[in-house]
Amino acid sequence: MLDQTVKFEDVDQFELEMEHYDDLKTELGYTTTWSMDSGIMNLDTNIFSDKARVVTYKCIKEMGATMDDVTWITFTAVAENGTVGALWKAAESCFQQAKLAIDDWHYFVENFDVQEDGSLSLVTGS
Repeated sequence: MLDQTVKFEDVDQFELEMEHYDDLKTELGYTTTWSMDSGIMNLDTNIFSDKARVVTYKCIKEMGATMDDVTWITFTAVAENGTVGALWKAAESCFQQAKLAIDDWHYFVENFDVQEDGSLSLVTGS
C-alpha cells in the first residue's frame, strides 16, 4: 500500500498563497486568478475603505502600426465595498465583459490603482 500522506516540506509561501486563491477561485466559479502580492487573505478582508467603488478596466480594442494608433475600450463594474471578495467580483465582471467584447485573455488580477476620483483601475496580467 502506498503512503498517501501529504507533506508540505518543500512548499514556500508563494505556493501556499496560490493554492489558497486557487481554491477560492474554484469555489467562486471564477475565470480570473487573484495574483496580488498581498499574502493570504479571506474574501471578507478589507483592502480599501468600506465604501462602494467603481472599478475600471482599460484594454486595447484595436491597434495600428504604432502605440499612437490605438483605440481603447473601458469596462466597468462596482465593488460594493473594499473587501477582497467585492474587489475580485468586480474584477471578474470587468474581465468577462472584456472577454466577450474583445476576446481578452488577461485573467490575473494583479492590482487596483486608486484614481484621483476614488475609482479603482484594474491591473491584469496574462
